[in-house]
Amino acid sequence: MKNRSLLWQIWSLFLLVIATLLIVMLIVIRSSISDFIDEQVYETLQNREMFLSDDPSVIAMLKENPIEFDRRKQESRSVNELFFSRNGKLYYGGAPEQLVDRMYQQAIEQDETVAKYTTRLGEEDVYYIIRKIEQQDETYYQVSYVWDAYRKQLISKLFYQVGWLVAAVSVGTLFAAFWLSRRLTKPLVEIEGAVGKIAARQWDTPLPLERGDEIGQLARSIDAMRSELAKQDKAQKSLLQNISHDLKTPIMVIRSYAQSISDGLYPSGDLTGSVSVIDEEAARLEKKVADLLYVTKLDYFEGDRSKWATVDLDRLIRMLVERFKTAKNIEWKVEGEAGLVNGEGEQLRVAIENVLDNAIRYAEGNIWIRLAKTKDSSIIKIENDGPPLDESSPLFHQFSRGKEGKFGLGLYIVKRIVEMHGGKVKIENLDVGNNKKNVCVEFEIPRDAGI
Repeated sequence: MKNRSLLWQIWSLFLLVIATLLIVMLIVIRSSISDFIDEQVYETLQNREMFLSDDPSVIAMLKENPIEFDRRKQESRSVNELFFSRNGKLYYGGAPEQLVDRMYQQAIEQDETVAKYTTRLGEEDVYYIIRKIEQQDETYYQVSYVWDAYRKQLISKLFYQVGWLVAAVSVGTLFAAFWLSRRLTKPLVEIEGAVGKIAARQWDTPLPLERGDEIGQLARSIDAMRSELAKQDKAQKSLLQNISHDLKTPIMVIRSYAQSISDGLYPSGDLTGSVSVIDEEAARLEKKVADLLYVTKLDYFEGDRSKWATVDLDRLIRMLVERFKTAKNIEWKVEGEAGLVNGEGEQLRVAIENVLDNAIRYAEGNIWIRLAKTKDSSIIKIENDGPPLDESSPLFHQFSRGKEGKFGLGLYIVKRIVEMHGGKVKIENLDVGNNKKNVCVEFEIPRDAGI
């Protein structure tokens, strides 16, 4: 059923409810109504006997309640009476001989004073009560009976009216099912069309967001996904443009220098200088390609902790500082201790290395590394005295550009690695006085208990 359309499922459900209702009416309600009417028939027969009774209390009660007296009087007109003795002599009333013989046989076999009977004569049912009367050492029998015509007419009329009622309810229910299915399927069809357009990268597709039910929640979730995908698509297009431009430049330099050298010309004055330029551009190209590959690697290994181990952040930072000291004439200051953390050593090295690489690029003369630790976290602050950053720029975004116009994956990689370790990273301008601001990147990486 789940493979059918929603309209078909709703209609089927409503039809199943209606069919169940009809079966219940035919089986349970009909039986209950028949039993109720049988009880009413026997009560009518008993009321007839009470109406004809010589009991003074009964007569007084009926006279005090004229409405009840008149009702029983009307009922008694539909009840027939027979009165016969034990020897079979009929004193009062008349009925078909076959019915009288059957009543007589049951009467003489009856032990109770009053008993209820039902018998079938031809195609008709007869309901009757036999009362045994002992008087002057003689036994007499009073029989009050009615034919089933009244009962059948009542049940037929009742079920005729109930049938029309069920038919009207069924038609109304089908209309309700159609309205409900249309109300549910229409926005779903719209959402389906919108999702199809999203799959085709058509981002300006409206969704039915005005609903407050689960369909509206689904639409809002899809719309949020659409907005995020639109941003990612725009960023990816920008990335492709930036990559094509930034990769094109070193490739163009390398080719032009190589062609010049092959023609016997040296753009940088001599062979050594020209080859050095080619090597620098190749290194730039290699760095950009390595960053792209590393992002893919992070996506692949996200959530994998099989290579995690205890990492000494202090030793790692001292090693990186020693390696970077010769890169530029910069004064380095390292103070404090960050301690040990549990993580993937190569990833943490790349994160700190990328921040140090940026700091060296922009620093004017000083880089400060301040380390600290708490019971739960290790804190690393890397500060440089380079020009302040534009804090409105999303520098940690995957496809953001630095102030030199180059596409930047470095800080994005930093953010991914720190967050994969359950930590946080931020970058801000620090006011150091004299209208001077330094740029500071701060890591906070959780430490496992016991380290």
